[in-house]
Amino acid sequence: MLKLVGSVIIVFATTLIGFRMAHAYRERPRELRRLLQAVQQLQAEVEYHAKPLPRALVDVGQNSGGACGKWFVAAAKHLQEDGRGVADSFVAAAQSIVAESAYRLSDFDPLDGVAASLATMDTAHLHGQFQIAAQALEQAEVRAREEAERSARLWQYLGVLAGVLIVILLY
Repeated sequence: MLKLVGSVIIVFATTLIGFRMAHAYRERPRELRRLLQAVQQLQAEVEYHAKPLPRALVDVGQNSGGACGKWFVAAAKHLQEDGRGVADSFVAAAQSIVAESAYRLSDFDPLDGVAASLATMDTAHLHGQFQIAAQALEQAEVRAREEAERSARLWQYLGVLAGVLIVILLY
């Protein structure tokens, strides 16, 4: 009886790990879509409302919610409190948010051009940088969806089968 309970716990735990990994793969395209929408909102805040950048970042972060919103709020915090440049603030915010979300550091690479141009270019050139970033994020979302389709089910099966394999090896 004790062996049966132990076996069930092992299979359940490895299955849970597999499903957790699959969830991260499925969540990444959604988070990239949220990031794209937030970048478009930031574009509107900067170009049309002419808000100061830290305020615009906070507003976008509060409207976005989730990991994406935390990234924008963290970037504003780094910009205001640490006195960093825009690009450094974006990178520091990305590094702080990656561990607790499905994002990867490479997901924030399209925003490097926007960060570099926010402080130095006029709105006409900024518009082009925002469009380039939006296209890159759309392509990243498509790639993430393809990766999720391939990898999510694999991780689910791997979790279950790893548990079964461990139980077989133990008994």
